[in-house]
Amino acid sequence: MIRSLVGMLAGVSVVLGSAIAFPSATSARNNTYYCAQLNGKWNTFVNTPRGRVTLIEWANSFANDWTPQKRCLAISQRFQQFLDKGNLKYIRTGNVNQQPVICVADSSSGTCPDKNVLITLKQGTDPEATLVRLVDFRRSVSGQTLTLSADDPGFYNDGEFYVDLEKFLEKVPVTK
Repeated sequence: MIRSLVGMLAGVSVVLGSAIAFPSATSARNNTYYCAQLNGKWNTFVNTPRGRVTLIEWANSFANDWTPQKRCLAISQRFQQFLDKGNLKYIRTGNVNQQPVICVADSSSGTCPDKNVLITLKQGTDPEATLVRLVDFRRSVSGQTLTLSADDPGFYNDGEFYVDLEKFLEKVPVTK
């Protein structure tokens, strides 16, 4: 009886220790991505343990059949599906079917496989500039230069720009 109680307590302490040692992995699983309107515009939001983050405002139609509402719903669902599978750690840019995309990378040096596409961008769009704008929550309208430091969620690896989404969501301003 005492031996099984000690074993159970040891197991509980391992689980608690893991939650304390890896808080971002634990808190990331508590995030919820969804689509809703704010001030008449469709937005992809993320509910985090810190509060709500407005991730993307969908202002333009991608094509006649891809209205801001339809894109918001589909892409918010993609974010949530990747999170539910445990794959939503790094995002990066790439080209899939000769279209610029933002996708989920398998690792901090991972590729952009077509099964991991989050957002397809219009032909001629600079996907890296789009991703930088997405995570550059500090830049003012004055057009100040983006400076990346070791603490930033955005980083370059072998010439490709990646975003550590968990780190981004820990730093981005929230609405309580």
